[in-house]
Amino acid sequence: MKGLRTILAALLALSLVSGCSQKAEPTRPGEAAVIAGKLSDGTRYEASVKLTGYLNADQVQQLRNYDLYVEEAVVGAVEMEVTMNQLEGREVLDLTQVWEASFQTEETEDEPIYESWAIYPGNWFQGIKPMARQESSRGWILITKASDPVLMGLAYKDQKEAQKEIQFQIPQPNDSVLSEDAELKIGESFLAGKAELTVEEIKTVNSVLMYRSDSGMSLEDGEQGISLRLKVKNGEDYDLHLLLFSLIYHNEEVEIGGYDLFAEEGETELEVYDSFDPGTEKILRLLIKLDADAASSGRLKLAVNGHCFGMDYTVGDDLDAYPVYQEGDVIETAQDRLTIEKISTVTRLDPPNTTGDYTYMKADPGMQLYVAEGLFENHGSETVKAEERLGILWQENSEFVYGWIMIPEGNDFLQSKTLEPQTRTKVCFVLMLNDDQLQRRDKIRIGVGDEVIKGSAS
Repeated sequence: MKGLRTILAALLALSLVSGCSQKAEPTRPGEAAVIAGKLSDGTRYEASVKLTGYLNADQVQQLRNYDLYVEEAVVGAVEMEVTMNQLEGREVLDLTQVWEASFQTEETEDEPIYESWAIYPGNWFQGIKPMARQESSRGWILITKASDPVLMGLAYKDQKEAQKEIQFQIPQPNDSVLSEDAELKIGESFLAGKAELTVEEIKTVNSVLMYRSDSGMSLEDGEQGISLRLKVKNGEDYDLHLLLFSLIYHNEEVEIGGYDLFAEEGETELEVYDSFDPGTEKILRLLIKLDADAASSGRLKLAVNGHCFGMDYTVGDDLDAYPVYQEGDVIETAQDRLTIEKISTVTRLDPPNTTGDYTYMKADPGMQLYVAEGLFENHGSETVKAEERLGILWQENSEFVYGWIMIPEGNDFLQSKTLEPQTRTKVCFVLMLNDDQLQRRDKIRIGVGDEVIKGSAS
């Protein structure tokens, strides 16, 4: 229970929860009740409150089954909407400090069960936020003592600082445990609370691979999964823990939730993800496994930080928002700048100097070298290795080919080069592909730092 509940502020006396009379006709679900209060410091407020949803014990357990963080003591959750109509005496008011919730399992019970309803930051359920005048907030009240409540009461102080309570009928359980806040769209930023997210790709694969190194994770033969690449900026004042994220895929035949892979992209490899601090940004990779023969359409949901976003998805689809690169394009990040100078397909790639002894690259029989030549500059303030900031691969479903980052110098190709800040070098992105793979150049990915670009369709 630690972290889930809180001691009410001193301004809410213990006597508040005793002697409150029941309202003869509780407010029905979806209808607003107006509560006006006066606090001991002179603050006056008026708020409209309505209950909009309810999850029962089985639905709360389903959230846990999706690997979302819900404490074991929780046996239900009531969703509510609150609008601060009036507020005098302060800029914002935290209603969790001045109200207390009570629950009754039957309307005839004499002794309601009271609980505080402040929710620990980082819990998958979001609480009512502090609000200014005319602001609104949606949040949850967690139930830990009554398994099947019929009524919920809010105890508060009225304008004369008298003890008072208003009652609400508990709504019927929600049809879905993860009601969607909005449609999940590729390449468009959206907010989950104060966390800003951008889904860059969703695809069906048996390998999750980085784009600027040869690091990745492969499933067993015959396995497949839905993979997601996600940029996240943590604007919250708490850590975003992995238990605040989940992928869910369901249709009439299957329902899968949680994750079989949850990792972040490090400098050179996929790293185990646990949580990350406020004010930081990360690239995350998630994957949930499917049956090997799954070939169906369903609903894919991303649950994160107390919010849920969904889209229709067909197993096998390869969706992304990466721009197509062409000769002359410039790709820039805060640390990197890449100018693509030439794109070609050859059977042999020579270094700049071919006099005397020199090293060249040659394709295997029946294969060709796909080459993107360019100029790479270290825009950052620290020394970097070019091959750790760049990468190239070809991938479609269970098939993939990693390429090489080669640095042409003199009569050779270097596989590694260190760049001081504000220095640059020639680079060659090289893939060895067969004729069939070359017909699907849109499956080529080039990584420039955290940014990804893709080849043209042909």
